[in-house]
Amino acid sequence: MAFLLAVVAALGFTSLDILRKILGKHYSSINIVIGMSAGAVPFFLFLAAMEGFPAQWPFPLLACLEIFTFTAASILYVQAVKMSPLSLTIPYLGLTPVFSMIISLFLIQEIPDKTGLAGIFLVVVGAVTIQWDRNISFSELLKAPFIEPGSKRMILVALLFGLGTVLDKISISYSSEIMVALALTGGSTLVMVLYQLLVNRRDLRNLIERGGHRDPFFYAAALVCGVAMAAQFFAYQGLLVSYVEAIKRAGGLASALIGILFFQEGHAWTRLPSAVLIMAGAVLILI
Repeated sequence: MAFLLAVVAALGFTSLDILRKILGKHYSSINIVIGMSAGAVPFFLFLAAMEGFPAQWPFPLLACLEIFTFTAASILYVQAVKMSPLSLTIPYLGLTPVFSMIISLFLIQEIPDKTGLAGIFLVVVGAVTIQWDRNISFSELLKAPFIEPGSKRMILVALLFGLGTVLDKISISYSSEIMVALALTGGSTLVMVLYQLLVNRRDLRNLIERGGHRDPFFYAAALVCGVAMAAQFFAYQGLLVSYVEAIKRAGGLASALIGILFFQEGHAWTRLPSAVLIMAGAVLILI
């Protein structure tokens, strides 16, 4: 069941990428995150009320750390894709399961077995290469973190995402999956709105003037965000954090298939070897 929940989370976050592309035609990346997070808050608020808002110390402290991690990662992500080509930034998100594995080893003593390690390795290689633009040489991809400011930031994003997933699992032990989701969506919305008010008030005004609160794609994104986040957190009950994160990164396989089937991306066929690696890695994690 946990594996299926992780797959639901992966497909959900892949769907969010598609919705972000649609919304990105009219709104900035940070405003999209604000809209998605804010839209998911009522959903989690209702469920948390049904639970009785379970929480004990140090959940408030952990929630603050998670909110800071998520907000910092979101802002750095936006900066990364603006400063450097996507082909030299997005592939590095595939490193997230590695950071999750290392951090979880020290903080919660989760140690994957040999088969799981092999699965994580295959998923990481597949996740990196499936986003790799073949117009960029592999040596350029390796050198980018030392040259490209966006590449450095995206590696930091992967590190923060890896830390965030471990903090999520720790926080759940002091509250519940729904409470962690509520704290993360509500807190990050508040922090990013304050950030926009201080740094880019005009951009925030654009979200309102364009009628973001009436845009059906925002409602769809909020719903998918809520389901994907809940599925991810409940998957922690039966899987290691690093496994869940690896399966999430395997969402790149779904992106490749969508590109082939619906967007007639001919070059997507070149991604199939990477897709095979991801599938093989997911199978090793499952067994």
